[in-house]
Amino acid sequence: MVNRFKLLCHPAAIRLFWKSYAMFRADPRCSLLTLLRSAWRSAGEEKVVPFEGKLVYSSFLPPIPSKAADQVLDALDLSKGAFEAQLTGRRRAPISMYIAITERCPYQCAHCSAVGRNPVQELTTEEMKKVLADLQEMGTAIIGFTGGEPMVRGDLLELISAIDERSVSFLFTTGYGMTLEKARAFKEAGLFAVGISLDDADPKRMDELRGREGAFDKALAAVKICREAGLYTMTQTVAGRDSLQSGHLLKIIELSKSMGVQEVRVLENMPSGRLAKVSEACILTQAERDELRAFSVEMNQKKGFPKISVFAYTEDKSRFGCGAGTQHSYLDAAGNLYPCDFVPLSFGNIRERPIAELWREMHQRIGMPRQTCMIMEMYAKKLLDPVTVFPVPPESVEPYLKKLDVMTQMPGYYRRLLGVLD
Repeated sequence: MVNRFKLLCHPAAIRLFWKSYAMFRADPRCSLLTLLRSAWRSAGEEKVVPFEGKLVYSSFLPPIPSKAADQVLDALDLSKGAFEAQLTGRRRAPISMYIAITERCPYQCAHCSAVGRNPVQELTTEEMKKVLADLQEMGTAIIGFTGGEPMVRGDLLELISAIDERSVSFLFTTGYGMTLEKARAFKEAGLFAVGISLDDADPKRMDELRGREGAFDKALAAVKICREAGLYTMTQTVAGRDSLQSGHLLKIIELSKSMGVQEVRVLENMPSGRLAKVSEACILTQAERDELRAFSVEMNQKKGFPKISVFAYTEDKSRFGCGAGTQHSYLDAAGNLYPCDFVPLSFGNIRERPIAELWREMHQRIGMPRQTCMIMEMYAKKLLDPVTVFPVPPESVEPYLKKLDVMTQMPGYYRRLLGVLD
């Protein structure tokens, strides 16, 4: 209840609500009462984090107030009306785009999703800055720098500086090479948030998972540095099948809490990269995802703990679903565009065609947000043939798309805009 009032009574949230109603009200299907009910329901689904005069509802969305938050509405595809675009997830730009600015990394992580692709010629600084400018012109609200390890690129500060306030920027790192001087420079350049990988609360075990001694100490040092620099600081971890029962996940959360992080992001093993041929025994069952979702809800009701963001909860069919290729996308270090960080289907290269053109075509071909995770469905349907060379080139993508289930119903958030209750 406190979360709801904290968010809904904030002047910026009120302004965004009335802005959306002004955009949607021309459609006879739009009801002020239904929008209010939807906002009330959505506001209670997350732990809202105050940060430097802003509110973070979800790290999958920009903080409010911010120009980036306005972009979430401004970048709707208005060709068939604003409300229709909101109902169907149709956009002129993704809400978030993560960019692997390098494939280089000092670690050999057991679950790395970037491994197994052909060696690439990284985009130059000028090519990177051009794509960043294009993404902002399209209306992309969140731009995330990832890798590999993005800290090994010498022009990272220059790339962060190239992003103006129309977007918020995130950095996803192992913590390797982070110093207080760099963190302060990143903050000054406009960086909003840093996500630091934390695989285990046990130093020896994490070093083994990362394939390098000292990985645990570097991660903890980076967390403390980013907190001191005034950055919104997150830890990120991958939940295994026994993470809840063994107490593994709770230990990571408690360690994160002790360091004062604002958020813990919880992923799961994805059949991609080094885990492309992973056994089913390593993939969470639906029942285990349900337990993970329930755990996140329980933890977010506890005072004094950081916000817990579980991907399985955010992407559940009752909420926002899978937005791969429609709400979120991924660009690798060579400029190839993918639906998300894990789906190895390339829709073209920005060295050959503009990012806006490539993204629009991908969005049209994928359609709407899915009730099922695209990479998990590909895995379940055995579309990820171990002998296939990934990524799949643009000319070979269509057969994969045709084998995916046709979505006949939108995820819960979108249905609630029409008053359909779960």
